[in-house]
Amino acid sequence: MRQETSTERSWNGRNLKLTLVDPEEQINRIRDTIALRAFQICERRGCGAGRGREDWQRAESEILAPLNCGHVIQDDKIWSSTDAAYFEKGDIEVCVEPRPLTLCGTPAKCTPLLTPENSGSQARKDFIFRTFELPVEIEPSQAAARFRGRFLEIDLPKARAMHTTRVEQNAA
Repeated sequence: MRQETSTERSWNGRNLKLTLVDPEEQINRIRDTIALRAFQICERRGCGAGRGREDWQRAESEILAPLNCGHVIQDDKIWSSTDAAYFEKGDIEVCVEPRPLTLCGTPAKCTPLLTPENSGSQARKDFIFRTFELPVEIEPSQAAARFRGRFLEIDLPKARAMHTTRVEQNAA
């Protein structure tokens, strides 16, 4: 289940979408994008047999990578900041889960994804995913994101510790 929580913020042609995502759905979305890119790589080289794993690994390295960001852990939240100019004009989606934080969008033309070998228009349409594994669980429904100049700032409130009351049974 994807639940978009905010779309009103923009900077220099980039629109911010803050989305709560189901972890399984996000895994499937990333896997499908990598599979499409691996197929494109295979087609470009003539679809010779025996290089499927190599194609997959190359596609994975292009599509999925760590998010380069700074973060500060405070008492009740994690504050994170990253350069929004890494993404092309259009939507930048901030996908929030209890532990991983993922930004996805079209990479800017200056990114390593654009090489003479894959500079065709088809290769530019796919999203890239940049992920950051948070050090603590957060409350996705309370996350907020905004642009501050070319930087994307994300506030991620920590999940409240579950208080459990121990109930003891009295033996009669």
